Amino acid sequence: MKTLIATALVVAIAGCGSSSSSDTSSSAASSSGGSGYGSSKTTVSNSSTVKLGMYDNYFTPKTISGKPGSTVKVELTNKGQREHNFKIDGQKAADADVEPGEDGKATVKIPASGSVQFYCEYHKGLGMVGTVKSS
Repeated sequence: MKTLIATALVVAIAGCGSSSSSDTSSSAASSSGGSGYGSSKTTVSNSSTVKLGMYDNYFTPKTISGKPGSTVKVELTNKGQREHNFKIDGQKAADADVEPGEDGKATVKIPASGSVQFYCEYHKGLGMVGTVKSS
């Protein structure tokens, strides 16, 4: 019984994002942090729009900053080969699934101070995270 449950868990986890084995090896390299992926910064102002690229296991830009308390529209483009998600805990309008090659939209509230994390709920463990902060 334990073997059956363990096998079902492995199958369920492997199905998330439906990547192939060749995709996994290149994705791990891009999320290692040493390659500079997603290192650019975008500063936005009140009622602005920022474009955010979603690649396999990273976002670009990785940091969005803006006027404290302002609301920013985020135009998402999935340039990867798997489904990705943009999510900020506690912000309902900042939650969007985007299929490969498709676009999506989200709305982000810049924190009054400090920062909050955005992430792909499917690939967060692989380093697909970023930061929204007040400037």
